[in-house]
Amino acid sequence: MLRLALAVAVSIAVGACGPKLTTLTERPQQHYEEQVKIVGRVSRSEAFGDQVLIELADWDERRILARVAAQDAPPLEQWVQVRGVFVAELRIGDRVVYDAIAVERVKKHRAPWFPYLF
Repeated sequence: MLRLALAVAVSIAVGACGPKLTTLTERPQQHYEEQVKIVGRVSRSEAFGDQVLIELADWDERRILARVAAQDAPPLEQWVQVRGVFVAELRIGDRVVYDAIAVERVKKHRAPWFPYLF
């Protein structure tokens, strides 16, 4: 009985989470214009005036682009959690990128403890 309750609690907790980086990269059209929270490591960044385009990578090196205000841009190799809107097309400077996150909030996050658990 206890095992069943634990299994149900874990499945509810996992199911209640928003879309993961895996889901966004595999089926992006299902999540356009949705509010997302993604945890990833900043693998690359490029400044465009008062905005910065960062590339977030998860523990399995799946990647997604995100636009951040220059004053909020995290350093390279730092794990962060970004919250924003996942959009089909995003303009940054004079360039257009596709399937990216328009970030509203960035905060530091720890690296995953057990990345291969789920």
